[in-house]
Amino acid sequence: MKVKRNLTSGILLIIATIIMTTDSVVKKGGPSRLKKAKDSIMQLFTISPKMYNKWQSSNFNNDYNRLLDLLSNEADLIKIGAFKKLNRMFNSATNNEVKKKLVLAKLQATVELVRYYGAVGNWPMTKYTFGQGLFIAHECARLQKDNAGECLKKKTQLYIAAILCNGREINRIARFYLNKSAKDTNKYLGKGDITLHFLDIKMSCEVKLSQENRNIIIKTAKKMYMGGYSNYDCVRALIPFESHIKEIDSYPGEYHYLIARAYVQQGNNELALDHLRKARQAPVVDAKTRETNKKVQAFYEKTYTRMNANVR
Repeated sequence: MKVKRNLTSGILLIIATIIMTTDSVVKKGGPSRLKKAKDSIMQLFTISPKMYNKWQSSNFNNDYNRLLDLLSNEADLIKIGAFKKLNRMFNSATNNEVKKKLVLAKLQATVELVRYYGAVGNWPMTKYTFGQGLFIAHECARLQKDNAGECLKKKTQLYIAAILCNGREINRIARFYLNKSAKDTNKYLGKGDITLHFLDIKMSCEVKLSQENRNIIIKTAKKMYMGGYSNYDCVRALIPFESHIKEIDSYPGEYHYLIARAYVQQGNNELALDHLRKARQAPVVDAKTRETNKKVQAFYEKTYTRMNANVR
């Protein structure tokens, strides 16, 4: 009770001081000095609109960057939570520039979640999230208008995630839509975009490597179904990207596993094993990296056994 009385007394004393100060200012300097006094007093209790907007912008950027980091580097259930938070932020946003940033992050989230649902074999959610991503890509292009290149690039990433999830076949129809999306993106970003360049090489190598080690009838059928890249040198095409893995919408396990398969196809098992060791050491944080890690381990054992089969 004593503390409560002291608190009340303190508040009344502050109010009395403010009243006496403003009264004294009116007598000495008139209305103009009263306004200045009020502004000074209000600064003690509030912040200016400019300072508030600056704080709000800083707070948004912190949240936005944190959510992007969660989408890239955390477990799948955390990514789902980040996607929900992005949706809430987007729905409550009134600033168009803020919406433009958030819609790109939402689109990236659907790419990650398609990979997740594909890796765990949840086909209904894979299809639903893919459809959701296409709708967000359309919304993104509408918001960005004449600068829709990043939206279309992420749409291309979404197509690839859906096509490659859990070993789905890369047929000619899928490649038609993928090529159309990539072509539309090139209109805005040009052919020099490193991510698009890598994605094109990745798809070409996936097609080529999936056709190797088959008998002639199956290989011919696959070429008719998927198209062929018989003379494509995957190793040569992939090597320049090793120092840019994070920039190209990939991760260490995927990149080193892909180039290891290309080395094996060329008969260079030693360099293949070097890349497989790097892939085995890559972080495993979510379903897609876990699935890749399993494939890497099985391929490592198979390649190592084949290389040492004749050693006595």
